[in-house]
Amino acid sequence: MFLGKRLVALIGFVLSVGVQVAGAQPLGSPGAVLDALRQSNGSVVLAFIDSPADQSSPLRNIQGLLSVYDVTLNGEDLGSIRRNSVIHVRPRLGLNRLTIRDAFDDSQSAEVSFPAMRSAGVPTSIVEIRTSRQFAWMDALLLSGRDVQAIEDALLRDQSGGMTRVLQLIRSRGKEAAKPKAQRVNWGRGVATVSSGGGSDNDSGSDSGGSTATVSSSETTTSDSAVSESTVSSVADATEATADATTEAASETTDSESSANVSADRRSYY
Repeated sequence: MFLGKRLVALIGFVLSVGVQVAGAQPLGSPGAVLDALRQSNGSVVLAFIDSPADQSSPLRNIQGLLSVYDVTLNGEDLGSIRRNSVIHVRPRLGLNRLTIRDAFDDSQSAEVSFPAMRSAGVPTSIVEIRTSRQFAWMDALLLSGRDVQAIEDALLRDQSGGMTRVLQLIRSRGKEAAKPKAQRVNWGRGVATVSSGGGSDNDSGSDSGGSTATVSSSETTTSDSAVSESTVSSVADATEATADATTEAASETTDSESSANVSADRRSYY
């Protein structure tokens, strides 16, 4: 009896380990996806993305958001998966079969397949599973090694944007629009000028210095002119004052001489 319980517990432990090995690991962040892509054991990242036909139809898009799929890989249950989910699995060597069923309707199902090279040193692959309300439209697309590398490089540059950006990178095969560089406003000349590099600050500084030098030169010229004008005015005033003094002295001399002549005439008369 005791041995029987021990045997049942051992069997249950082995089965649980087998399910964990064959099961799927959900990836919920760009960092988790990047870690999975860095592995080299032949694993596969499965991205369940709505098909272009469902993206273009608002009704199908809403229906797809409410859809839940029961997924099995080579007969192993991977659990329930929703659209726009990304999971990390370890497939078998060769052709792998993925069965997708509607969780609420067993009659609705589709089977897709993709190859895998499960071996040490083989980089992680990405398979896009195109889901749809029309199960006949479902498909599995294996991305090329160059596309996988482009996605990994994009995540290495920037891990912002969440899983929405990861799904967009998978759709576009790693291509995304370049982000505009931040522009700085330079107020060096008193007028708002936009610059995108560090060199413009030096240019504006030199220009500002040049304008300052020009202003100083003009101010110096103006002050020199003012000094010259004041000097000329002073010389003119001094000349006029000298002329007036000379005229007054001459008139006084004439008056004194006439007075002396009158006195002499009077003495001679008497």
